[in-house]
Amino acid sequence: MFTIPFTLLLVLATFLAGALIIFFLVQKYLSFLTIEDTSHATIFSFAIGTVFGLTLAFITVSTWQNYNRLNSIVMQEATNLTTIYRSLDAFQPALRDQGTQLITSYVEKVITKEWPLMAKSQFNDQYFADFHQFQLLMLRHNPANNAELIAQQEELRLISEYYKLRIERITTSKAALDYSMTLTLCLGAFIFILYHSLYAMPKRRDHILMISLLAISLGLIYFLIVCHNTPFSGPNAIQPDELNRILELWKIDSLK
Repeated sequence: MFTIPFTLLLVLATFLAGALIIFFLVQKYLSFLTIEDTSHATIFSFAIGTVFGLTLAFITVSTWQNYNRLNSIVMQEATNLTTIYRSLDAFQPALRDQGTQLITSYVEKVITKEWPLMAKSQFNDQYFADFHQFQLLMLRHNPANNAELIAQQEELRLISEYYKLRIERITTSKAALDYSMTLTLCLGAFIFILYHSLYAMPKRRDHILMISLLAISLGLIYFLIVCHNTPFSGPNAIQPDELNRILELWKIDSLK
């Protein structure tokens, strides 16, 4: 698995190398297309930069928001499961122990089995079996008193809410950008670098320096997209830390 520093260096190196290759190829084979530094060329350069910049900004913000939303969903799941677990104290020991076992087993499978699958954008419904059994347990239970009746109704409400959170996490675990968006980003960067490589400058050294800095700037933005495009895989993947934490607390409770 790539770390964040390694991924950053890889993305920057790729953009820098790609931009310099484009620059030298343009200078060698497309010199007849050289653009003089005039007011018209400046206007076109500004227009291309604005269009590409807006597209890049929109995609970057979109992937960042999607990443934060999924991270929030995972935290909501942990909170919801904790409330479900604590509410079991209102029931008789037999049902409480059975419910505790089912929900604990479910969380363990989510962490050890389901999370690695989500990193591959895959899903297996069998890991939901324990939680489904827990739901059936609550539905079929005949409350012994009003306290259990209220607790049962609350548990069923929380289960319904958890279904929504889980489905949203599963269905949005794939990459935020599809093929067309990725292609647009790659072609946009290529055209942007190509256009600025066509400019005629008095000193070639200055031109190379400016192209290099432009490539590194683009690489930084693309690095953010790479880190947040696949929320459950990659260098900045969302981890089940909250679920691990509540599972540890539950195990401590069971020892008391």
